[in-house]
Amino acid sequence: MAGELEIENISRETIKLSSPTPNHLRNFKLSFLEQIAPVMYTPIVLFYSQNGDSDHPGEAAKMCQCLKTSLSKILTLFYPFAGRFKDHASIECNDDGADFLEAQVICRLSDIPRQPNANNLRTFLPIEIESMEAVTNILLCVQASFFECGGMPIEVCLTHKLTDADTLCTFIKSWAATAFGAS
Repeated sequence: MAGELEIENISRETIKLSSPTPNHLRNFKLSFLEQIAPVMYTPIVLFYSQNGDSDHPGEAAKMCQCLKTSLSKILTLFYPFAGRFKDHASIECNDDGADFLEAQVICRLSDIPRQPNANNLRTFLPIEIESMEAVTNILLCVQASFFECGGMPIEVCLTHKLTDADTLCTFIKSWAATAFGAS
């Protein structure tokens, strides 16, 4: 792997909640600390190597479907993540959904640690960390990328105005538990 990492976007869709947010939870007030938090996303990239028995065609599509289904389910518990900012102090929990992207990485997972490059790692993120989208549009953006070898990073960006590292980890842990229960 020489130079820049090449990632080809395959698809983008909006994942809606599996059940609607109740009316009494439709307006989420931000705390003072959330209101003054910087306009940016809290990102995380989780790398998974190929499972020995997942070498057949269609495995990536099956994995993506499992991720989408479980994301739809877990968003009902983390419903503000699927809303949109109403103003600087609140989120309208309108069930607009989260962005889910699928991409193909033109290299093998084993190539990444051989030539570490911070700029290459940023290319895995589905959205710019300091994007204004963090307060104007998309609160949660997820990307599932697939390496040529079958390895897969899952990239998650969640607006920092709504989350910190602890909340992001709680969300991912809950999502993983839901995905494992669905598979």
